[in-house]
Amino acid sequence: NHGMDVGEKRIGEPTAFFTGVGLDPNSINPEKEIDRLRAKREAGAEFVITQPVFDIPSLETFLEKADHGGLYLIAGIWPLVSLRNAEFMKNEVPGVYVPDAVISYMAKYDTKEDQLKAGLEIARMMVDAVKPLASGIQVSAPFGKYRLAIDVADSLLQ
Repeated sequence: NHGMDVGEKRIGEPTAFFTGVGLDPNSINPEKEIDRLRAKREAGAEFVITQPVFDIPSLETFLEKADHGGLYLIAGIWPLVSLRNAEFMKNEVPGVYVPDAVISYMAKYDTKEDQLKAGLEIARMMVDAVKPLASGIQVSAPFGKYRLAIDVADSLLQ
């Protein structure tokens, strides 16, 4: 953003990027993640985007410990499309914490259609819950199903 390369040689006009970085509020080593956040801020980050949020108390606990120093916090929201998707996120995706309560809730539904409705309901609940904590949200379109992201984002307007 300063118009210089890594060797501090001028390369032309400065840019005007709005620089963002990732944040893992569910890190198994929160102190290390806090140190990484500090380093990212010092390197010029202006906003952070979290991993998908499924557990508000975990996010709140992390934010109480971490000084995000004026960085905009964008909460990641992932609409679950099925119980299988929820279990995969829980067991196979590093940095994503899916509480057992979410798995149990999804498991109450037998059909994929009902599981999808439950996943959208959870995503909308997460949006409502992160509003007081975050500067914004980033809704993923799982498996390219952009309509699901739009449906969740539309709930902000209601």
